[in-house]
This record gives sequence, structure tokens and C-alpha cells, in this order.
Amino acid sequence: MIDLTVWNITLPVQTPAQVVATKAMPTLQNKYFNRSGERIVFWAPVTGSHTGKSDYPRSELRETTKDGKLRNWRYNSGVNTLKGTLAVNQVPSQGRVVVAQIHAKDAPTPLLKLVYRYAKGTGNIDVEYRVKPKDKKSPVIYTVPKVALNKTFSYSLQMDKQGKLTVLINNVGKQVKLDRAWHGYNFYFKAGVYTLDNVGSSSEGGKVTYTKLDVSHK
Repeated sequence: MIDLTVWNITLPVQTPAQVVATKAMPTLQNKYFNRSGERIVFWAPVTGSHTGKSDYPRSELRETTKDGKLRNWRYNSGVNTLKGTLAVNQVPSQGRVVVAQIHAKDAPTPLLKLVYRYAKGTGNIDVEYRVKPKDKKSPVIYTVPKVALNKTFSYSLQMDKQGKLTVLINNVGKQVKLDRAWHGYNFYFKAGVYTLDNVGSSSEGGKVTYTKLDVSHK
């Protein structure tokens, strides 16, 4: 069972994009966030609205506390972990969707993005990692190739109190050491679908089905 009492969600409707509060999450059901048993289908069409800081639509969870306050944590606060099991069902014509992120409050760009990239009939999972907060690019530091659309995979994103970041996809992955330039920032996890495209018809977009999602801070 995915615990929805520790998340809010941004949906690709209204301008700027609508944020649904944590207290409303347990009963939320619509075409952008469709629950059926243990499965949650996230859908963000290219025609959807977006937040003021982005050009792209999303149906994406953002972690909170159970009382609805935004959850932010320092790298050295403990062991902070996000684990998910999902399948990517649809990508836009540009071929890329983000399925999970580590963001930093007040930073212009995220620390890490887990990106599903579909090109020439083949799916790949890329870990995009920004070494320093002000870097213009976040290079791909690890890739899992040949992941078909609708094929289930799992991931784990974990930051320990020494600043060691471990990224696992299907239990194999990469470790990096957090640069000191990030030490003053507060981080938070995001999960769902962030569609990296905004051109096309309303039937084009990103669709992701999550069957497990767990966040922990120890």
C-alpha cells in the first residue's frame, strides 16, 4: 500500500499548476492521478499547465509531513531514502520523462533526476546528477539500457549523514559523494511523472504506473 499521507501533488491543471494538499490525498482520484488497488497511474499530457518555475507539465508527488507541512531535510540529518517500483507506459515525442527527483529548497535546479529516455525503439534509465548547485548541466552518471515500455523496474535513492548518495536501479547502481557546495541546502524527494515536452496534442504525454513507493528518514 502506498502511503499517501506524507505527500502532496502538483497536477497539470489550472495556471499555475494546481497543488493538492496532503489532507486531500487519500481520496484523490482523477485522470492525472488514477488509483486502482495498489497501483497509481500518473498522467501528464504535453498540453498540461505547469508551475511558474518550469516549462513542462507534471503529475508529481512532493514529500510532506503528515500534517501537510513541506518536508525538507539536511544531508547530515540521518539516512534519507526513497524507494519505488514502477513501469513507464508512455513517453512524449521528445522521448523523456522524469520519474523521481531529489530537489533542494531554494536551489535553482534539482540535485538528481531519474529520467526514462526512449529513443530509436529502446528505453533507458538515466541518473542525471548535478555536481554543484550552480552548474548549468547535470551529466548522466549512470545508465540502465534496454528497459522496455511497460516493463517494471525498481529504484532506491539514499543519502546518508556523511553525504554519500547511493542510487540503485534493480539493486545495481552508483555511489557519489555530495559536494560541499550542497551542504547548506535542505532537500526533498519527488516522485510521479514530469513530462519533458510541451508540444503536441492532448493525447501525447508521459504516463507512469507506480506499484510501490516508500519514503523514510532514519
